[in-house]
Amino acid sequence: MISLLINNSNSDSSASCETRFGGKPSAPGHNFAWPTCKTCNGNMQFLGQLRLKKQDDGEPLLLLFMCQNDPGLCDEWDANAGGNKVVSVDCQSLSLVEPPNGGDTIRPILHGAILVDVESENYDTARVDWAVAADVNPQEVLGQLAGQPSWIQGEEVPVCDSCNNPMSFVAQLEQGPDWETAMNFGGGGCAYVYRCSCGKHQAKMLWQC
Repeated sequence: MISLLINNSNSDSSASCETRFGGKPSAPGHNFAWPTCKTCNGNMQFLGQLRLKKQDDGEPLLLLFMCQNDPGLCDEWDANAGGNKVVSVDCQSLSLVEPPNGGDTIRPILHGAILVDVESENYDTARVDWAVAADVNPQEVLGQLAGQPSWIQGEEVPVCDSCNNPMSFVAQLEQGPDWETAMNFGGGGCAYVYRCSCGKHQAKMLWQC
């Protein structure tokens, strides 16, 4: 069984603990520190937010950021170079975070996501099978949640900075259905999100194309 993330254009634009892409991030309180790129020191772009288990009140919300101030020159594909960042926040008392001035910080089109389970051998075949059955463009598939990653170039499981153990797979993400506002994973690439269960709220992202 493969759990596909399917585009839902009717997403609510208010603060939410739901999985969605684009728009503004949701975070608790008013002291959220917007991530900056380790290479260029510019503000990163907010890509979207992920929540693995909606029924679990203790499940964190993962906010995904990536530098887009000078694409390709800030090692934004690397899990450890500082060109992207995954911020783990609690799901209580959420409000929308206003982006800082300067840099390419927001993707203007908001894409909600619904989860659809597909009986298939792997993510690649599930994506095609669902699109054929639903008679829609495969680009409506935003990725997969949990399961096993489908690597484009070869396995690159990141290691936790706190416990030095391999992290657990959270999601594989496509660039998005709208080419004008798609996430920049090198042109047709995929991002891979991981986190650690060691209790230190460690999470990382990388992408391949």
